[in-house]
Amino acid sequence: MTYLTESAILTAIEELKAATHPFLGITFLACKKSRLPVGRVKRLSLDALTRKHLQQHHRLDEDSTHFFQPFKSRTNWVRGNYASTSLQAINTQTFKRVFLHERGSADWGFAEDYVDLIGLAIGTGKYRRTPLQAIAIWIAKSKKWTPDTTVDDLVEDFIHRYNITPREQKKLFAPARPRTLHHMVTWGAPGSLFQSADPDLRALAHRIAPPPDAGKPDGTLAAIELSKVGPSDRFRLELGERLTVIAGDNGLGKSFLLDVTWWAATRRWANRPAVPFKRDAKRAARIAYELRAGAAVQTCSSHFEPQSQTWVHQRDYPQVDALYVYAGVDGTFSIEDDHRDTVDAAPFNLTAVEIWDGKAGHMEGLIRDWVNWQLSGEKWFGLFEKLLSHLSPSDLGRLRPGKPTRMPGDPRMIPVIEHPYGTTPVPYASAGVRRVMALAYVMVWAWQEHRLASELRGVAPVRRLVLLVDEVEAHLHPFWQRTILPAILEIGEFLDERLKAQMVISTHSPFVLASLETRFDGSSDTLYHLRLEGSEVHLEREDFIKHGNVSSWLTAPIFGLGHARSKEGEQVLDEAVQLQLARSYDRKKIQMASDRLREVLPSDDPFWRRWTYFAEQAGVDL
Repeated sequence: MTYLTESAILTAIEELKAATHPFLGITFLACKKSRLPVGRVKRLSLDALTRKHLQQHHRLDEDSTHFFQPFKSRTNWVRGNYASTSLQAINTQTFKRVFLHERGSADWGFAEDYVDLIGLAIGTGKYRRTPLQAIAIWIAKSKKWTPDTTVDDLVEDFIHRYNITPREQKKLFAPARPRTLHHMVTWGAPGSLFQSADPDLRALAHRIAPPPDAGKPDGTLAAIELSKVGPSDRFRLELGERLTVIAGDNGLGKSFLLDVTWWAATRRWANRPAVPFKRDAKRAARIAYELRAGAAVQTCSSHFEPQSQTWVHQRDYPQVDALYVYAGVDGTFSIEDDHRDTVDAAPFNLTAVEIWDGKAGHMEGLIRDWVNWQLSGEKWFGLFEKLLSHLSPSDLGRLRPGKPTRMPGDPRMIPVIEHPYGTTPVPYASAGVRRVMALAYVMVWAWQEHRLASELRGVAPVRRLVLLVDEVEAHLHPFWQRTILPAILEIGEFLDERLKAQMVISTHSPFVLASLETRFDGSSDTLYHLRLEGSEVHLEREDFIKHGNVSSWLTAPIFGLGHARSKEGEQVLDEAVQLQLARSYDRKKIQMASDRLREVLPSDDPFWRRWTYFAEQAGVDL
């Protein structure tokens, strides 16, 4: 088997660049391939159709988020969202009459006279009919061919694959122009078009012009989309460039969303792999991942393979060049660092015990590293000390390391933390203090290891940190809950002032959301709410609205309490309000409600003022 030569492909591109409209080279072919009906419509997404065509034929540089553009255009590369932006405008404005389509609907079809309408649109400006041989070579550039294949065979294959009718061929396509094509290849002559090795399409495209984002993109995670896996048939989580907060009741999927986000970003599972449980969903289960670099968005997806019980990538995943850390609610941590890990290295997942006591061959652990850093005057201890102080609660005061000590039955020197009331060996610290100490340690340790690995490899350290924290408020007093997330948002700056951070956080706490009222930025942050409606779980993006006090957050839709009170108090108040709204007074019920209100409300509760006036009007003596 043989491949088309790079010179033949370059010549075809020159022909297409001369006068071929992008609509003919992309949208028209995508529609023909899907057999878009004529004179009637069928339901489909035209953006998805053109995006699929672009992915198949225009993705010449897998490291770029751009598509190569071989048609007449101001640029040689178009952005990853071209199908839903510029090309969409071309389809719905310049070539609007070509289609049977009502705005806002998902129904598309060709008009009866679509061929003439396309011909008119491309014949009135700088565009001309598409060179048939050139477009056939462009489409065939990645295929294998037999040595005796001719250009006529390529054209015949193109016509067959794209269902090109004789009328379309006559009106929309043209023979090759001899002065540019014939001097490079002898069209129709066997062997003149082919070579034994497949062409280097990336190098060929770069020879014309490198993509705007040549090199590894400095991007962010843009979105995660799930189909037929998890508590709902479909979830779409659009991630903020700086912060994404997920709130919701227990058991609705907050930890699940963080697990899937981690896997999509790192290609490794921090916990058990997600598995579709419904029999009919197993073959349809899909996880899609979007990466944003500037205004461009690159999408990749994986599907679930039931036989192997694994997720299979559509192709090599793009990955943000970053240091990744995932803090689980149970004290576990996962770390992903391409500068430190080999491609086939096992996932670096650490149990709560390993964080403290070490993992042989990988990590010394908090207890040994803390003492070693402290006693040796290591610069990393200074950073750890500052970060620990930064994350400290307002009620306990700054967490400050004390002098290491020994403990009975343990041969190691043990770190000590100083509180206003005295010193405490860290194994005896509270659950909240231990969790924050572990977070500070892991961040400093991971950054230290990354800097060392980068130096050994002779590459620059990354400039992006991706941090996931499940139930950020776990074990923390409300004093601490009000300050912990704003402090975490600044971790990247503590590690390195050039380090940009993207964070995904889950929470149950109104204190955590209240703490963001002066810090939430709608241009870089997103807030999501998981809620149960009947038997369906919904993931909804919420506008961040300031509620002022925590009680108002509790009764806001994102937490959904009727009142910021006990369950019994809420029930009694609701019954009392119903009595107030009744058309007539029921003195017996009002008296009973008054007695119950005394059981659940303090004497200075604001509700008493309204209720006392109401009862007096009803003739009930309180």
